[in-house]
Amino acid sequence: MGSRNYPQQGYLDYISAQHYCLGTNATTYRDMTTYELTTVNYQSLSTLLPVYLDHIFYPLLLNDCYLTEVHHISGETGDDAGVVYSEMQASENQPDEILLYSILRELWSDELPYHYECGGRLESIRNELTLDKIKIFHQKFYTPNNVAIILCGGGINVNEILQILNKFEQENFFQYDNRQKLSNEYSLDENQRKKTKLHDDKFPFIQIKSASFDDNSTFIHSNIKTNVQSIDTTKLSVQSTTNETNESSFCDSELMVSRGESSGPSSPNSLLQASETDSSIFQRNMNEYKEVCYPVDDNDENLGQVAFGYRLESIYEMEIYTALDVLLTTLFDEDISIFYKEFIELPNTLCSSIDHDWFNYPQRVLTITFEGVEIDDLTMVADKYSSVLYSILNSQIENDQFYTQVQRNIKKKIELHLNEIESEPFGYLTDLCCLDHISELSLSNIKNENDNEQHLYKFLQNQKYLENLLNRPLPYWHELIKKYLLEWDSSKKTVILLKPSYELLVEQQEQEEQRIAERLNLLNSKGLQKLKNELDQARSNNKQSSSQCANISNPSIPFHNQLHLPQIEYYSNKDQIDLFHSPTSHFIRYTLHIPLKDLPLDLQLYLPLFSNLLFHTSIQYENIHLDKYNFCELISRDILSYSVSNGQSSSSPIQSRYVYTHYFDTFIISLQSISNDEIYKNTIDYFRYVLYGTIFNDYKIIIEECEKQLKHLIEALQDGHTIHEAYFNCLINSTNLNNYYHQMNIFLQKNLFEKICKQPDKYKNEIISKLERIRLFLLKNLSQMHFSICGNMELIEGNWHIIEQFMNESKLKSQIEIENNQIKGKNVSTESPATIIGTPHEESGYVLRWTRLSISPKDFVSLLIFSNYLDMENGPLWTACRTNGYSYGVAFDFDFETNLILLSINQCSQLKLAYTSALETLKNIVEHKTSLDSQRMNAARNLTICMLTEHLATLGRVTSVCIRSYLNTYSIDKYQNLLNEINSFTYNEDILLKIIEKYLSPLINDNQSSTLILVNTNKMKETQEFLQKEHNIKNVILIKDVVKYLCR
Repeated sequence: MGSRNYPQQGYLDYISAQHYCLGTNATTYRDMTTYELTTVNYQSLSTLLPVYLDHIFYPLLLNDCYLTEVHHISGETGDDAGVVYSEMQASENQPDEILLYSILRELWSDELPYHYECGGRLESIRNELTLDKIKIFHQKFYTPNNVAIILCGGGINVNEILQILNKFEQENFFQYDNRQKLSNEYSLDENQRKKTKLHDDKFPFIQIKSASFDDNSTFIHSNIKTNVQSIDTTKLSVQSTTNETNESSFCDSELMVSRGESSGPSSPNSLLQASETDSSIFQRNMNEYKEVCYPVDDNDENLGQVAFGYRLESIYEMEIYTALDVLLTTLFDEDISIFYKEFIELPNTLCSSIDHDWFNYPQRVLTITFEGVEIDDLTMVADKYSSVLYSILNSQIENDQFYTQVQRNIKKKIELHLNEIESEPFGYLTDLCCLDHISELSLSNIKNENDNEQHLYKFLQNQKYLENLLNRPLPYWHELIKKYLLEWDSSKKTVILLKPSYELLVEQQEQEEQRIAERLNLLNSKGLQKLKNELDQARSNNKQSSSQCANISNPSIPFHNQLHLPQIEYYSNKDQIDLFHSPTSHFIRYTLHIPLKDLPLDLQLYLPLFSNLLFHTSIQYENIHLDKYNFCELISRDILSYSVSNGQSSSSPIQSRYVYTHYFDTFIISLQSISNDEIYKNTIDYFRYVLYGTIFNDYKIIIEECEKQLKHLIEALQDGHTIHEAYFNCLINSTNLNNYYHQMNIFLQKNLFEKICKQPDKYKNEIISKLERIRLFLLKNLSQMHFSICGNMELIEGNWHIIEQFMNESKLKSQIEIENNQIKGKNVSTESPATIIGTPHEESGYVLRWTRLSISPKDFVSLLIFSNYLDMENGPLWTACRTNGYSYGVAFDFDFETNLILLSINQCSQLKLAYTSALETLKNIVEHKTSLDSQRMNAARNLTICMLTEHLATLGRVTSVCIRSYLNTYSIDKYQNLLNEINSFTYNEDILLKIIEKYLSPLINDNQSSTLILVNTNKMKETQEFLQKEHNIKNVILIKDVVKYLCR
C-alpha cells in the first residue's frame, strides 16, 4: 500500500525481491500481528529494515487500497468482494473454524480479543469496518512501546542494527511535529484518538547472543556425540542492549526481558487481570454440552466432532504445560494410547482421530477434539471421555503400562525438542520471542516482585523440565488428570458438539439471496454505476502507483557470498545407497525407495490401505513374534518419526503443488531416529520387520483402518478446495489408463472403503489376499531398491556391516516368484475445454486452467524466473487479481515432469472478474500489448534464488531434497549449480518473448487448454453462461456433485 517515504504501492515487495528476500509477510493472531522479513544475509536485512519500518509505522492508509484490499461492493453484481473479504469468505463456514471460534467464545469474555475472529466476520467486514476505524486502530497500537523487533540469524552486526533503529527513532518518534502531522493526515476527530506519551516510545530488543550444546546436560542416551555447532535451549541466552546515554531508544530491552521499570502500552490492558474478574461466562457443569452447527449439503454420510476446551493457567507455567503435553500425548496420540483403544480400536469406531492442540495466549488454551463422529454418537463420545479418565484414576486401566508410556514419551519429547531446534532454529526462536513479548505486555501488572527469573528463559528450559519429569511418580500424573482435565473451574472449560446441518445451509443461502436482492433494489442502476466508477478509479490509481516502483533507484547486492548453506557432503560410493553427511546433526533419516512399476492393476486400489497398515499390524520375522501393540511400542520408543507413501510430495521448484502424481510408481518408507549405535541397529531391524515380517492375520485391525480412513475421506470431501484439486488430478491423468492415480484417488478410495465397511465378512479373503500379494510384490522388487541416508555419517561408516547385511538379505528375499493377474483399469472421463463442479457450502470460487506441452530443459531457468515474474507480489497476475480485489490468491505454475503449464486462482469472491482479468493480462503479454519490465524481471530472478535457497536451509529440507535426488536424479550439486545458472540470467527480451510464445500462448488458447472451476452450486449456471458468452467456450460440462458423480 506504500508508506510515507515510499508512497509507491508495492515498493516494499519490489525492493525486497531485488535484495534476495523471500518476501514480506504478515500474520494476524487474536492478540498480535507479526511482520516477517526473511533475507539471504545480513546485508540485505540492513538495507531493507528502514524501508520495512517505514511501511509498518507510516503506511499510506488510502481509500483506494481499502476498496481493493479489504472490502467493496461490486458495481456489476452487488456482491461483496475484496482481498480480505475473499479470504474470510473461504474459511468462515469451514467446520474446524466454526469449532475453534465457538470454543474461544465460550472460554473468553467479550472484553478480550480471544473472544473474536481476528480476521473479522463477514457481517462485520460488510457493515462495521471502515477505513477510519483502521486508522484509529493503527495509531492506537502501532507505537514503539507496543512493538518488539526480533532478529535471528547468522552474521548480524548488532551495533549497526542499533544505529539503524536509533536513526529511525530520532527521525520519527522524537519529533512531535511528525507524529502530529501524521494524525492530521488521517483527518480523524480528536475525541476518537487516544494519545500516546512520547517518552514511552521505546523498542524492546532481543538478540539471541549464543547457542551451544551443554556438555553437562543430562540426556537420555549417554553415548550421543555432541557438537558445538548444535543448539541446546538450556544454554540460549538473551542479551539486553541499551544505549550508554539516558536517551529513550528503540533498543531498550526492558519491556521485553528485564525486570526493570516499564510502562505497558496503552492497549491491550492486562489480559490476565481481565480474565480473573470475568463474570460474563456462566457457571456450567462439564456434562452440559453446547451444540453448534455447520452448514453442509444434505447427506447421510455427514459427520460431527466433539471438542473439549480449557482455559488454563499463565503462559509462563512452563513446568505444568510440559507435563500436560506429555500426558496428553500418552492419552491420545498413538495407536497404543488408552483413548485410541477405547474410541478407535473397536468393531465400530467411535471417531476417526483424536487430536489435542495448544493455543499460546497469556492463559493457555487447550483443545481436545474427537473427529469423524457419527451424529448419533456425539453425546456418547462426550460422556465416555470423562469415564475413561476416571477409570485411569481408579486403576481400572493397567497403571504400570500407563506409567511406562509416560516415561517413554518424556524421552521422546526431549528428542523432538532437539530436532525442532536443529531443523527450524530461526522459526523456533522467533516464535518464542513473539509469544514472550505479547505475554509480558499482558501480564505486566501482576508480576511477582520476588520473581528474579526472566520470563523468556522459562520458554528456553524445555529440556530441563522434561528431564525433571522423569522422576515424577504415578500419583503426580493422576493428579494432573484430576485437576486439569476433570475438575478444572467450570467457567474456564467447555464442551462443544459440532453437528452438520442442511437446514442451516438453506437458511444461509436464503438470507444471502434476500440481502443481495434488497441491496440491488436500494442501490438501483445509478448506485451500482457509482460504485463501479469509484472502484475502477481506485484500481487505476493503484496500478499507476505500482508502476512507478521501477523508477526508483536502489543499490544492488551481488550474489556471491550470499548463501549460507548447511554443511552437507554427498557421496554415493556404495551400491544402491546415497549418503548425505551432515556433521552437526544429532539425527539420521533413512529413506528407502522401492520401484512399483508393473504393479498389477487389481492391487493398485489396495496400495493405500497396505501403506496405512504398515507399522500398525503384527510382525512375524524368523523367531521374532510381535503383536500390533508390542511392535507399535517399539517404534514409539526408538523412532522419532516415520512415514509410508506412494510417490513424492510436490515441494520442488520443478514440480507444481497442484499435481499429486509424482513418482506414484515408487514406494517410500522413511524413518528418522537419534544418532547412536543401538538405535541405528534397531532402525534397520524395523525396516526388516515391516518388509519381511508384516502379516495380515488380524482382520479386526484391517476393518478398523478401513473405517477410520473412510471417515477421513468423508471429512476431506466436505472441503471444496480439496474436491477441486482432487478432480483436477483425475482429469490430467485421464488419458493415461496405466497411471496409478486412477486407482488411488480419493474418490475411488472412498468407494472401496464404503464397500468393505458395509460388508466386511464378504470381502475378508479377497482383502487379505491382495494385501499379501502387494507385500510379495515389494519383496520381489527389493533387488532394485535404493537407500538415501542423511545425517552424521560417521556412525553409519563405523558400523557399515549393519546396513550391508540388510541390503544383502533384501537381495535374497527378492528371489521369489509371484503371480501377475492383470485386470483392466477403470476409465476416467477425459478432459474437456471447461468443467464446472459445484458445492453448496463453498462461497468462494476456485479456478485451474492448464495446457500440456513438452517443457524443454534448456528453457527451465527462463521459465522458472518468468513464472515468478508473473505472480510475484505486484507482478502482472497479482495486480490483475489481488490488487483489483477479485481474489485472495493467484499463481502461474508449471510441472516439469508431467509437462503442465497452469494458472490457478484461489478464494475468489468475484470469480468471473478474476478469471477475465487474469486471462486478459496473459493475453496482453502474449500479444505484446503489455511491455515486459526488465527491473521487475531481475527482481524475479533474485526472488527465485531466494526460494531455491530455502529448500537447502535446514537439515529437514535437505533430507527431502535427498529423496528427490534419487527420484529425479537432481542431486544437491546440481541444485547448487542451478542457483548459479539462475544468478547468471540476464534480461534478454528476445529469449523471453520466445518463452512467452512457446509456453504462454497455448494456455490462453481455448482449443489447447482446459479449465476446471469450482463454485457454489447456485452459481454454476451463470458461470457456464459466462464462459460461453464472454470467452466463447462452447463445451462446458456441469457436475453438480462431483463426489456422487465419481463415487456412485
